Amino acid sequence: MKQSIYYIFFVLSLLLVGCSSVKNVPDDEYLLKRTVIKNSPRSISKDRFKPFIKQRENLRIFGILKFHLGLYNLAGRDTTKKINKWLRRMGEAPVLYDSLQSQQSAGYIEEFLKNKGYFHASVTDNLVPVSKRKAKVRYDIDAGKRFRLKDIDYRSEDTVVGKLVIENNKNSLLKEGRPFDITVHDEERQRITNHLRNNGYYNFSKEFIYFRVDSSIGDFLVNDSVIIKNQHRELYTGKDTSYAHATYRIKDVFFRMGYDTHKALSQKDAYFDTFDTLLINNCHFLFAGKIEVNPDVLYNSSYILPGQLFHADLVERTQSLLSSLKLYRYVNIRFDEALPPDTASRESKWLDCHIQLISAKHQSYGVDIEGTNSSGNLGARGVFKYQHKNLFKGAEEFSFSFGGAMQNQNDRQGLSFSTREIGGEADIMFPKFWMPFKVERFRQRYNPKTSLSVAYSFQHRPDYTRTIANGKISYIWKADKHTTHVVTPLGINLVRIPVVETNFWELIKDTYLRFSYEDHLISSTSYSIVYNEQEFNKRKNFWYANFNVEESGNILDLVARALGQKVSSSPNDMGKTVNYYEVMGIRYAQFLQSNIDIRYHHYPSRISSMAYRFYLGVGYPYGNLDVLPFEKRYFSGGANSVRAWPVRGLGPGSYNDPNATYYNQTGDIKLEMNAEYRFKLFWMMEGAVFLDAGNIYTIRKDISPDENALFTFKTFADKLALGTGVGLRFDLKYFVFRFDTGLKLRDPMDIPVDELLPDGPLRKKWIIGSRPYTWDDVAFNFAIGYPF
Repeated sequence: MKQSIYYIFFVLSLLLVGCSSVKNVPDDEYLLKRTVIKNSPRSISKDRFKPFIKQRENLRIFGILKFHLGLYNLAGRDTTKKINKWLRRMGEAPVLYDSLQSQQSAGYIEEFLKNKGYFHASVTDNLVPVSKRKAKVRYDIDAGKRFRLKDIDYRSEDTVVGKLVIENNKNSLLKEGRPFDITVHDEERQRITNHLRNNGYYNFSKEFIYFRVDSSIGDFLVNDSVIIKNQHRELYTGKDTSYAHATYRIKDVFFRMGYDTHKALSQKDAYFDTFDTLLINNCHFLFAGKIEVNPDVLYNSSYILPGQLFHADLVERTQSLLSSLKLYRYVNIRFDEALPPDTASRESKWLDCHIQLISAKHQSYGVDIEGTNSSGNLGARGVFKYQHKNLFKGAEEFSFSFGGAMQNQNDRQGLSFSTREIGGEADIMFPKFWMPFKVERFRQRYNPKTSLSVAYSFQHRPDYTRTIANGKISYIWKADKHTTHVVTPLGINLVRIPVVETNFWELIKDTYLRFSYEDHLISSTSYSIVYNEQEFNKRKNFWYANFNVEESGNILDLVARALGQKVSSSPNDMGKTVNYYEVMGIRYAQFLQSNIDIRYHHYPSRISSMAYRFYLGVGYPYGNLDVLPFEKRYFSGGANSVRAWPVRGLGPGSYNDPNATYYNQTGDIKLEMNAEYRFKLFWMMEGAVFLDAGNIYTIRKDISPDENALFTFKTFADKLALGTGVGLRFDLKYFVFRFDTGLKLRDPMDIPVDELLPDGPLRKKWIIGSRPYTWDDVAFNFAIGYPF
């Protein structure tokens, strides 16, 4: 099935390339082949001119292939046929040269340059035929010299406002010697506006600010004046009266809990008469019937307090913090002018703040039956889910799930086998920190959360059966809109392996791997920081980074040494007797582990994007358990890793175990690098070309199956695997189906040329040019969602 899809895609691509691009271009017209910018100033990237060019050439994939134009040209001229209608709708009509749009574009580019300080700039458009019905448009720029700022003067009709602005001049974006730029001037207007609105000037807007620029002083310099106007009002006499801007303070704050917009509109004042009021910390909490949410939660989620100066940023933060509670469908904050308190001075005006909270459903449940993918292995899962967003009336988010899953996998001989899993999980999130002391206004600053979770899972495979019970407490807070911190002071994992298949145990019992398949206990402390610039539904370049560090077993080790008893085990694979401690009859693990995941997404065109990923993970076992627990070990290969290898089918290093039945390679170190070019095709279909490199390694010689599996700085690069491939994706809006075909380019595994001569010469690592490709060098991956 997958091979057929790729074959159709390949044949279609050949047809599109072979189809004439001028098929639908009239004889007296030109197909716009390309637009070219000539002599652009070095200080401005050519990409900055693209929004001002109104006619762009047809879409390209890889910068050369006009796939969408070719799809359009495949259609016949009979537009009544459905196939022709579909091809034209899915494709892109040829872009024909339009002299008027070309002239307009030249004018837009010229205006843009003048706004950037090139006051003497001129731009001309030129048609350059390249064949009988193809042409390119060249925009020739004569920018001239750029003007720079000399003297910057701030003036204000309101002396109080002027003083406040001048005191904040250190943050000004206008600096002497910098190039003139209208965009920077507009940002300066916004900066001044924000500064004044954060100091009580509720009614101030950037329309009160304008600039006066004098370019007559010579030497390509300008004097810049920033002028702040007073408010103006035309009185009944017909005269225009100027008056100073007023500052505003907050008089009363009203939280309207459970606000119903339909009743408010239909019943008007009668609706509000049904509300009762609580006064807490000088804030009014209005409610009808029962109080659904503890008012302290709302108070601690608000930056707006009676008596303070109006502060626009605090209003925005309050909106964000209240929305993060997930209790309300809509949060609306509005202000009404109010009479001043009797004891108040007349220097400021006053505002009443109304926070309208429109409730959402607090409880929900559902049953999900879905296909699953775990690194390329397909299966099915059924899950019952329940959620309560306000469990104890304090905005606590409780969730519970229970379900089972079955998944098909393949062994090294290509034979399929199934794994089964059943389990449940419960989690409760509190909108505050559980701490023995109180930090004043901590919620307003960092939006903290405390998470408590427990889970249990039963897993059955042909080679072993395993149960995992875990629980943890985590503290989560946001440092800013991009950065999130998570501290887990205590995480407990209890792993029991009651059944290990006999042949599998015989294979691993004298190796370091046996300890990963014995009962063990993990007691860990971890910290992670996530930085994410991605904005939902915006095609904007962004960075993502996730750093995590975890230690396990040190506290248990101190307790065990004080109270426990040493137990001797059977000899390990090195012939030594292994001694260890137990807690409640279970051996505990000691290790230090850290991971870093860095991603960058770049959008070079309207239909394409580039995604890059770097991942490095290192785990070092020591003390009571010589190896990393199985669930903490790294593996490589599969749909979200190096896609030319099956899941757990790569590494460690160049080590190859000819006796292994199942793909189950794991290591202590993981290094991966990925690059993927993504592009839209037609309808819901997208394409991709990718390059993956990486491997896993062992970290200690005494627990490594072979020296070829070890990580060393001299040899790790030679042990890297390299794969490439193509993919098809189907964007169904709510999720993405993905088909990826990976092809090995460089296989680091030490595999003999002749399997009957295991000690004979080894195959070359670079496959191209050294041996024919086989089906073992190709991997098909089906997944849900993008790989990174």
